Amino acid sequence: MLKHNEAIFEDETVAVLMPEQPAAPGHLLLVPKQHSSIVEQLPDKIAAELFSKSRIILLALFEGLGAHGTNLIIQNGTAAGQRQPHVAINLIPRWENDNLDLMWHPKQLSEEEMSTVELRLKEEAKNIVFEPAKSAVKPIVIEAAKKFEEEWVKAQLRRIP
Repeated sequence: MLKHNEAIFEDETVAVLMPEQPAAPGHLLLVPKQHSSIVEQLPDKIAAELFSKSRIILLALFEGLGAHGTNLIIQNGTAAGQRQPHVAINLIPRWENDNLDLMWHPKQLSEEEMSTVELRLKEEAKNIVFEPAKSAVKPIVIEAAKKFEEEWVKAQLRRIP
């Protein structure tokens, strides 16, 4: 049996852990080994690796546990519910009718609030510069993803009455 916080997988850049209080069976935490308190502090290369590796882990949740869906949740900062000052991606397998309520109930904003926020974001967006990313995805991962997608579509078609 795994000890708490013992990695179920790790390589040179990430570790995959089971949380103390999982939201569902198979709930995993994907954490970078390089310390960063919030996503904005992650070097681009580490951020890209986290999301690339999360896709592979999600395939394992679908195939290994028979999940019907997944949630990826990043609690970025204490106001967002982050309990530890370290970036982590929660990978939560989901099943139909699992009664796990992760939905939020949106706050109703006035037209004035919406307009103010929109203007502020549009102004800030003028400072955004995207640099082209180099693909770190290996062809074998792409093939596994294609196979998974084909199988998923077939499974969904079998469910149609």
